[in-house]
Amino acid sequence: MKKGKTLSLAIIATSFGLAGLGLGSPASADVNPPLAALGPPPIPLDNKQTPEKIELGKLLFFDTRIGGDASVSCADCHAQKQGWGFNDPLSRGYPGVVHWRNSQTVVNAAYLGKLFWAGSSGSLEKQAPSAALGAISGNGERDMIEARLAFIPEYVKRFNEVFGDDWPKVNNAWKAIAAFERTMIHNNTPFDKYMRGDKDALTKQQKRGLKLF
Repeated sequence: MKKGKTLSLAIIATSFGLAGLGLGSPASADVNPPLAALGPPPIPLDNKQTPEKIELGKLLFFDTRIGGDASVSCADCHAQKQGWGFNDPLSRGYPGVVHWRNSQTVVNAAYLGKLFWAGSSGSLEKQAPSAALGAISGNGERDMIEARLAFIPEYVKRFNEVFGDDWPKVNNAWKAIAAFERTMIHNNTPFDKYMRGDKDALTKQQKRGLKLF
């Protein structure tokens, strides 16, 4: 199966599964909430989305300079051409090591209240430093990251414009990365369209599968 097709199925499954969870909707223990299309992702009150913040987060996401030896970026484990995930069973780690788990896709992660396979992170803002500072992933250090960014005029300018920082603050770097990741949303899949009223969005076979589900 081609990677593109695999990603499409994964996105549909994610949309289907998340909708089935009825995020934000209480349900009894015996009755599942009704399936529905995905709406917009929740945005934290202390990290509003702005075009400038999203652009800053994109720069940081692809920048290897936030890694310990300046060779590892977020995009190395969450590769755009691999559906913002990692195709191999185990993700690459910090140079010289191999991660013991596969990196999950960032697509639709904005809807989740638990991140990492163990569910140990409660938000994108908390996930970013866990990965960037983790010994077998980014292996970065907070003061080192701030020092590196402070020597880059473009970052000094952007952090000041977005956050009012005199110099780049690492906690705001996580917020910017999270803001960028919240743009990786796929909520217009055939299933979403069908649930919004487009009865031709699914094939007959898919409709039979939905009924069986």
